[in-house]
Formats: sequence, C-alpha cells, structure tokens
Amino acid sequence: MNETLRERPRGLTANGLRLWGMLCVCAGMAGRGLLQNAMLGLNGLNSAQLLKLLETDPDAMSMVTVALVLEVIFTCAAPIFAFLLVEGFTHTGDFVKYLLRVAGVAVIAEIPYNLALSGKLLAMDSRNPAFALAVCLVVLYFYNRYSEKSFNNFFIKGFVTLAALIWMGMLQIDEGSPLLLLTAVIWAVRNKPNFKAIIGCTAGFACTIFSLYYLACPFSFLALHFYNGEKGEQNRAVNYLSYPAILVAVWLVGAYLI
Repeated sequence: MNETLRERPRGLTANGLRLWGMLCVCAGMAGRGLLQNAMLGLNGLNSAQLLKLLETDPDAMSMVTVALVLEVIFTCAAPIFAFLLVEGFTHTGDFVKYLLRVAGVAVIAEIPYNLALSGKLLAMDSRNPAFALAVCLVVLYFYNRYSEKSFNNFFIKGFVTLAALIWMGMLQIDEGSPLLLLTAVIWAVRNKPNFKAIIGCTAGFACTIFSLYYLACPFSFLALHFYNGEKGEQNRAVNYLSYPAILVAVWLVGAYLI
C-alpha cells in the first residue's frame, strides 16, 4: 500500500483542477445569485437606487463587498476550465462527441443559470459561460486543423478567432471573450513549459480589459503549475452535471431567501 502511494505522481490531477474550478464557480454563483439577486435585489436597481440603498442600509455595504470578493474568486475559474478544455481536446478520441457533451451542458444549464441569477425562466440579454466553452472547442478544432506554420494558416486562425469573438458578443455569452483569450493562449503555449506560467499570467491580466474582476485571474496559474498530467478519478456524469446542479442549488436557496 505504501509503495503504491509513493508511486502516485504528486500535484493536482485534472479532477483536482476541476474541483478547484467548481469551488470558484460556487463562490461566484453564490455572490451573484444569492447576495446580489436574492438578498439585495441589485438586478432591479438603477445607480441612484443602489447608492441610496448603500447609504441607508449598513448591512448592504457589507454584502456588496462580499459579493465583489466572490465575483473576483469566480473569475479564477476561467483559466482552469480553459486549460481543461485544451487538455480534453488534445486527448479526446472523438471530437464530435466531446463537443456535443460540452454543448449539451450549456443547453441544460441555461434555464437554471437564468433562474439563479435573475429569477427569470428566460433571459434574452445573456447566455451562460458553458456556451463559451463550446465555441472555444470549435476554435481549437480549427487551430489544430491548420496548425502548420504558414501565412494562410495564420490568416485562417486569426479569422476564426475574430469570428468566435463576434459570435460571443452577438450571443451575449457571459465571460465569453476572456475564456476565448485564455483558451487561445493556453493552446499556443501548451508545448512551451518554460513560458507557460508567465504568458498565462500575462493573458490573465489582459482579461481586465473585459472586466476588472480578472485582476485575480493569474493566481489560477499557480494551480495549473501543479498539474501532474493525470486524469485522476473520473466520473463523467459528475463532471458534466455538477455545473447545472450548482445553478439549481443556488436558485432554490435564492427562492427560499426571497
């Protein structure tokens, strides 16, 4: 038994990274769904009403502060899931099935996402971030298909990236642009271990052009540094359905608080 334990590689497995990512997602969804939506009702307030609330309710300021911290923690999930997407694409034996699974999670999670964050069954102004992962997976397909160094391939990859960025905006996918940037960078440096951390952290800082909450995003690359290349114990149903389950839980708790 001791010999078996000694033979196990140290560090984080893909399953361990996924757990850290899901904890960040839990924090972000709790901040958005419970504190901001259910307890403070910020979705229905304009700037003047929010300012008045903060001035008249001392507890509101504390809850807003906690919600902001949780939002920062939420952004730390982006590099982790971008990395896992690249790893999954690299090792998958069937790209179409992999894409269908990711897209299926996005579709299943959409209504729980709307309910958790706004209390509405349908929200026309946003899509859940899992759709961004599906778009990024298609982008990775083209990156791999046109991987040889040439001007034509460089042009095609640039065009595909720009098209994906436009689609992210048109579909109003939450966290879409940061996830696309991080996925592209992680793919580009996947075979450059000496530059992975510094280029990844730089990309994380660059995500602040989309949202200042991404200031903490580079810390996720510390977890990625300890990735040992192993899958770990896998349960496909848990891996794919944990995100919708978190959203349903946030929605139910939020409905109780309201």
